[in-house]
Amino acid sequence: MAAWARGGLFAFLFSLIAWSAMSGEFAHGDLLSEPNDPAYSTLVGDLPQEWPAHALSALAAWSRYPGSYFDAAARPQDAPIIALLDTGIDMAHPDFLNPGATGPDVSQGGQLLLSVARSFRWDSPDPSDIVDECGRGTHLAGIIAAAANNGVTAGSGLAGLAYPARLLPLKVTDASGSATLADIAAAIIYAADQGAAVILIGPQSLVWSGPMQDAVDYAWNHGCLLVAPIGSSGNSSPNYPGSCPHVFGVGATTASGVVAGYSCTGDGLALVAPGGDPSIGVYSLLPTYPCVLRTDPTSLPYGYAYGTEFAAAHVAAAAALYAGAMDLRPETGDEGARIWQALQQATGAGEWTSDRGYGALSLAHLMEETAASEPGVGSIVGRALLDGSPAVGAEIAAIPSAGGPASVATAAWPTGAYRIANLPSGLYDVTATSGGKTAIWQRVRVSPGCDVPAVDFLLGNENFAADAVAASIPDAAVRGKSLQLSATFRNAGPTDWTRAKSIFLTAEGESAAWEGIQVGLRPAEVVPPDGAKTFALSLPAPDACGFYQLSLRLRQQGGVGSFGEAVEATISVTSFLDVPADFWAVAAIEAAKAAGIVGGYAGDVYLPQGVVTRDQMAVFIARALAGGEANVPTGPATPSFPDVAPDHWAYRHIEYVRQQGVASGYWDGYHPGDSLDRAQMAVFVARAMAGGEEGLAGYTPPETPSFPDVPTSFWSYKHVEYLRQAEVVGGYWDGLYHPELLCTRDQMAVFVVRGFGL
Repeated sequence: MAAWARGGLFAFLFSLIAWSAMSGEFAHGDLLSEPNDPAYSTLVGDLPQEWPAHALSALAAWSRYPGSYFDAAARPQDAPIIALLDTGIDMAHPDFLNPGATGPDVSQGGQLLLSVARSFRWDSPDPSDIVDECGRGTHLAGIIAAAANNGVTAGSGLAGLAYPARLLPLKVTDASGSATLADIAAAIIYAADQGAAVILIGPQSLVWSGPMQDAVDYAWNHGCLLVAPIGSSGNSSPNYPGSCPHVFGVGATTASGVVAGYSCTGDGLALVAPGGDPSIGVYSLLPTYPCVLRTDPTSLPYGYAYGTEFAAAHVAAAAALYAGAMDLRPETGDEGARIWQALQQATGAGEWTSDRGYGALSLAHLMEETAASEPGVGSIVGRALLDGSPAVGAEIAAIPSAGGPASVATAAWPTGAYRIANLPSGLYDVTATSGGKTAIWQRVRVSPGCDVPAVDFLLGNENFAADAVAASIPDAAVRGKSLQLSATFRNAGPTDWTRAKSIFLTAEGESAAWEGIQVGLRPAEVVPPDGAKTFALSLPAPDACGFYQLSLRLRQQGGVGSFGEAVEATISVTSFLDVPADFWAVAAIEAAKAAGIVGGYAGDVYLPQGVVTRDQMAVFIARALAGGEANVPTGPATPSFPDVAPDHWAYRHIEYVRQQGVASGYWDGYHPGDSLDRAQMAVFVARAMAGGEEGLAGYTPPETPSFPDVPTSFWSYKHVEYLRQAEVVGGYWDGLYHPELLCTRDQMAVFVVRGFGL
């Protein structure tokens, strides 16, 4: 039979809920009101019963996302999914019901995604049997997804840290909390296929499994963040899957904020979070019926537990809140890496240590995308394979791309994983060597305060496809421009191309600035046999014009035989280094530059994701209306707005758009530095197109809104609909307009170019 994975330390100290909430004052500032769940405000000694929520500043996070509590009717149906792989769940627990819910499923106003929940127990004849015979799965589920502010519901006790999320329970263990590694692997793959943004794996094992690692890799390449406890045995022995490559390993802190004595250490540790200790554990749900962890049926279905699995539950919840706030979904395959780095950078610890990782989870800083202190150094993590097996003992070296000494690590037994810790931020060439074979990832960017996850190596015979192009740099490519290369290759091999096969495109040529630049497949991208893939590279142009020989080459680490052939390639030049040829708004930005509407920063960069301010908007629109900068008239001698003096850099542009009826300002001025959201942008562009607000008087918007989030009662409804009818705006992939989002410089270029037919 397959190896068994047994749950970590879960000594339980049971207690009753004080249903009459005790008085407790906690200063939260201008935030949501405290939820009416009794455990949130009830004190046990000097600590709130839900002390982790207070330690993590949950109210500040909830005020950011979702910004409110909700009843069954308003329960979000598309919130991020957290898959919980553990002992099952008590579906009948009342704390999974939002006020007004008719059942625990999200379609009934509840918290659970039961339509696709299932059991993966090898010995279970019924895949729909997810009943929790142990109690640990229900406890973990409560930490994450207990309904918030449902204190009016009989039996309600606490607020789950990620109450907006949808919890997908997947049963992988028996009543004792043990599971086969094969069952865990099957559940991981299933969770990824169901679109889970976060996968929390509760069981732990001292045994590493190749098939389980394959399942982890599958979910990682599908954009999932996999979270697991690092282990609760208090030593440095690795536990799995918490120490598997591509898994976010979590250690535990006590209520006093120190690392718990039972929390394991090691290279797989990403950060620490509240897990409790024997003096006070983490308070959460227990099943409403007798089970292994609730032997007294007369007690209330709540209790305390401590261990790294409960710390991991807090991290999984934080990850889901961040995914919801940032509207991240795992479709494109890189959301897991983004959440991974955001979780670590938010701690502000600045460096990695073997007992704390990158420090303690900081939910409030995560949600605001700020760090508690200035982070310092980063790490590179991944694994090395030699001829398809873990390259245990492989030497991994990171050398600064600009030159300098190497930092070296060794691939560990049994996974081939490595960590090169605490590197100064910058670009590195990373090589792996084993068995006389070498592979390289060039120009790996290390960011401060976090890992670069999944820098993996496939050691073997490196393959090359034919060169795609050999060409000279056009004379137009001078300093301050970006050289764009595009090459299409056909998969001429017998198997799919995936990122895991380390297939990437490199540019090789006579300019030293091009050395080491490469681009690979996206995490979830698959190119089948006979399929084609177009790669795009952005290169800095040479300092001087002339003939520079260059070629594009497709390479593969660790492969054998022919695997690709060149189809076609092109070279083009764009105006800005940060707007490559395949950027979604490149045509609009180039058209805006050609029309004299934009000039960029220092001639080199456009900053497409920069937020547009009201003075920048005036410059965009004034130049579009006047036909270029030279045609914008000089402003009046006396300013129209008290906060825009004649020496303001955009003075004449602001005065011109005021004169044209585009902007009228606020009661106390123009507020030139204020950010512009998409609702305000619609007003300015619509007025500019129509000749002022008066020009819109004859326009009657439709009775049925084009965007669900811009109803007829919305203050800029007419302006948004005017732009939609003129095909200036089309909304986002989700069918919404998102009027509250800040307008960025790439969007503004598109709006102006479309609006004025440039």
